[in-house]
Amino acid sequence: MSNNHPYKIIPDRVIKLAENQIFVFGSNTEGRHGAGSALFARQYCNAEYGNPQGRQRQSWAMATPCLAIASLSSLRDATR
Repeated sequence: MSNNHPYKIIPDRVIKLAENQIFVFGSNTEGRHGAGSALFARQYCNAEYGNPQGRQRQSWAMATPCLAIASLSSLRDATR
């Protein structure tokens, strides 16, 4: 894949961060970091379990809305 984008694009898979890099990831509002990029951040970038936002050593969590079953029904009702 050609990388002609004016900004730095990282490869499909992050393997290791340089000392001056931060891994930005989406976190659930409880900060559980149990799957996907949040789990990667917890295991390899020292993201803090239970902390849903902000700088966490070599990572930065961005809290995203929790889409629990109760929230899904509210969302469904709002879109009718």
